[in-house]
Amino acid sequence: MLESFIARHCAPALAGIKPANIVAILKAQFADTRDELDTLNRSLNHRDIFFEVLCECDRRLLVMVYRKKRLSECLSNPEIAEFLVSYGYPGGASLETMLEHLRQRVAGGIDFPHEIGAFLGYPLCDILGFLNHKGVGCKLTGYWKVYGDEQGARVMFERYDRCRKALIKHVANGHSLAQLFCA
Repeated sequence: MLESFIARHCAPALAGIKPANIVAILKAQFADTRDELDTLNRSLNHRDIFFEVLCECDRRLLVMVYRKKRLSECLSNPEIAEFLVSYGYPGGASLETMLEHLRQRVAGGIDFPHEIGAFLGYPLCDILGFLNHKGVGCKLTGYWKVYGDEQGARVMFERYDRCRKALIKHVANGHSLAQLFCA
């Protein structure tokens, strides 16, 4: 059941068309969540798919599902790297260090770290638009709020939707994520 939930919310990252997705998992809804995430990591890390808990409270886990190589490439883009440095991330750091800094920012609790959009593969102009306009006045709302290339975002949103539908269908037909991504 957890795999179906993850497939629904993280299909683009699982399929590699997006560097990462995040999903909030209610502990009451899924028993042994950490054990299941460990199992998924054991079966999928060798395929460059990782499941990492960003934060945890009594009620839920916030999990990042990512393609390690794709996320590393995304964060090493000079514009993204410079942007993240402006939010206190260490320049030239390893992916593990960047994720640790993100975990600290998420756990900080005062404001949600909206720079997480860089980790999720959102266009920098849209991240900056969201931050500068406080989420108001966007051209389009979908997987993120679009302030820049509306048509390009529509195409990407449709691609994410097709990916999600296909993955949900495969999981509903009894395929595990390991079967789908380790074949």
